[in-house]
Amino acid sequence: MVQDVKRGTRWHAAQYALRPFLIATTLLSASVGAAHAQGSGYLLPAPAKDNVQSKPKYDCGTPDAPVVTLDTQSKYKQDDAQRANIDEDAEESYSEAVEPLRVYGRNLVRIANAYVKSNPKNTAAASCTLTWLDAWASAKAMTDMRSKQAHFNLGQALGGFALAYLQVRNAPGLANDQKQRVEAWLKTLGQQIVGFMDKNDAASSRNNHRYWAGLGATAAGLASDDKQLIRWGLDSARVGLAQITPDGTLPLEIKRGKRARDYHIFAAEPLVTTAELARSQGIDLYAENGGALQRLVDRVLGSLDDPSFFEKATGTKQEAYPGDGTVPPSRIAWLEIHQSRRPSPEAEAVLSRKRPAGSSEIGGNTTLLFHDAE
Repeated sequence: MVQDVKRGTRWHAAQYALRPFLIATTLLSASVGAAHAQGSGYLLPAPAKDNVQSKPKYDCGTPDAPVVTLDTQSKYKQDDAQRANIDEDAEESYSEAVEPLRVYGRNLVRIANAYVKSNPKNTAAASCTLTWLDAWASAKAMTDMRSKQAHFNLGQALGGFALAYLQVRNAPGLANDQKQRVEAWLKTLGQQIVGFMDKNDAASSRNNHRYWAGLGATAAGLASDDKQLIRWGLDSARVGLAQITPDGTLPLEIKRGKRARDYHIFAAEPLVTTAELARSQGIDLYAENGGALQRLVDRVLGSLDDPSFFEKATGTKQEAYPGDGTVPPSRIAWLEIHQSRRPSPEAEAVLSRKRPAGSSEIGGNTTLLFHDAE
């Protein structure tokens, strides 16, 4: 099994042929039961000519200053093998370093979501999204990653960039030169992630960091029509799916001690989102490893209000959620995607109290994108 997983991590080792995009589009529209509300998803088709605003307007604003160089360090105490206890000084430095990246990501997906939400379609919002992406592409943003943690930050951010682009890519009237620059940039960032991860032999090559890198590569590959990036990204998800146990846990995330519950939630986010993108290639990641992804989701759902399973598994009281003690909507935005494909009353009960749910790392407002109601 270990050999199989390691083979799956290499750039050219994928055993799964990608299928034409035309098949993908059919699958995207056909697999959801009519009784469950379904939004547009990530891969929006071009709108009909009579569904476009005649005089579109959008207050685009100025794109946030590009982050070209990043040299972040972990916010956890260096002598803590579980990476569960935060070093307050390190956290302050880390937050200061990544805040410009986070702000840009939040603003970017907000603009892309505005295009998705508009009816008739506001092509000015789509053009604004592209302008924001092009500003960072032209500056070669995020191409100078100077630490391992910086590469992890790139892996987590790239999915949001590419998913924002996919939401507007087929809008009419977009500038082709901008699209070409953005697609080339996303491809470059995807290749950076692959190059780093293929040389990484630490636990982070198999835990949530790998799944986030896989999501980034998959989304960037779809955005730039790069089949190698897509293959690598999907196989990165398989690295995680292969580890999910019969009880729905990920052994490397169990090792996070008092944060095991939260890191299972965190790991599920890129895995579910990648499974959604895999459908566009005619690949059903939900079915792999005996339905492993569903087991993980069920385990997470069962722990949101009752962490006792993880407390028993780790021998440690689990970290409480901030605020009112319930899981923040941003932490379970991915559940909206899963609910659109594998609906359950348990998930609906959680989501109905948290909508709208969104996360900039997975394209913004997932309630808008996958539930079609706010």
